[in-house]
Amino acid sequence: MAEPKATPVNSQSNQRGLALISVLLITAILVGLTTQILSSQHLVIQQNQNTFEQAQAVQYVLGAEELARQVLYDDAVNSGPGVDHLEEFWAQPVLPLDLDGIGVMQAYVLDLNRCFNLNWLATDTDKSQYKRLQRLLTHLQLSPDLADLIRDWVDSDQQVSGLGAEDSAYQLKTPPHFAANQPMLDLSELNMLIDVDPQEIQVLSKEVCVVPDTASKINVNTASAQTLYSLDAAVSIQNAEAIAQSVRNYQTVTEFVQNHPEFTVVQQQLAVRSHYFMLVAQARLNRSRVNLTSVLYRDPSNGRITLLHRDFGKRFGIGINPTT
Repeated sequence: MAEPKATPVNSQSNQRGLALISVLLITAILVGLTTQILSSQHLVIQQNQNTFEQAQAVQYVLGAEELARQVLYDDAVNSGPGVDHLEEFWAQPVLPLDLDGIGVMQAYVLDLNRCFNLNWLATDTDKSQYKRLQRLLTHLQLSPDLADLIRDWVDSDQQVSGLGAEDSAYQLKTPPHFAANQPMLDLSELNMLIDVDPQEIQVLSKEVCVVPDTASKINVNTASAQTLYSLDAAVSIQNAEAIAQSVRNYQTVTEFVQNHPEFTVVQQQLAVRSHYFMLVAQARLNRSRVNLTSVLYRDPSNGRITLLHRDFGKRFGIGINPTT
């Protein structure tokens, strides 16, 4: 009988080696898959957490907006209707407020009747507002040519004013566009002006505002020094700064003019009550941050508050300085 053939030792070793490699390969694949699954799960959890925090932060700033609306309404109805000044509750900033240990919220309300309204130039037939803007620009050491550009941007015609520009100039830009030829909706439109210096726009944006009422007036109880100075050549910057730094609670324009007769010529441009306000708020929750800028109109007849504009895209603290 033929003897059975013995399995070579090398063949057995090779089989065990292949089996070990297979086990190691399967283990590596399983570890890789597990790591990928855990990583994907962690990413989904993180994304959900970020989405939740972002949505929560949005609700906080909307809550700040609702609070501002209520405070402004209460002020008009109960707290000295007919007069607005910087000692009232609405004008006090919300200091950094702890949000249950997970974040911080800040907010403040600006009076938009305290600054030069660029939309005045839309109906400025006698160029009085144009001259005031040039006076303000000169004081801020900015190019007076900006007044021509702004005037042409907001007026309704295609006639070029001085060193301004209309559609024919904007159509040569890349990309081509048109002049608005209507009142501004937001100060960001200043960046659309032809050949402007961004630094100059940044400086100017802190001292002017945009409201839809081309006949709006300046509240002497809240006006900044730069705004008061721009109104007339008879007003010195020293007097304007002294007024702005004082505690003001004038009950009528007549009372203000009696105390500051240099404003007699422009008293028709003045008021002691405000109708347009801006809420600036920010909520920070861990890594999430939401900014909100809301423009509000208060009806002088009944105190009703109307939301005119809401913007989540502006940096917190941008725009008019609330302290000067």
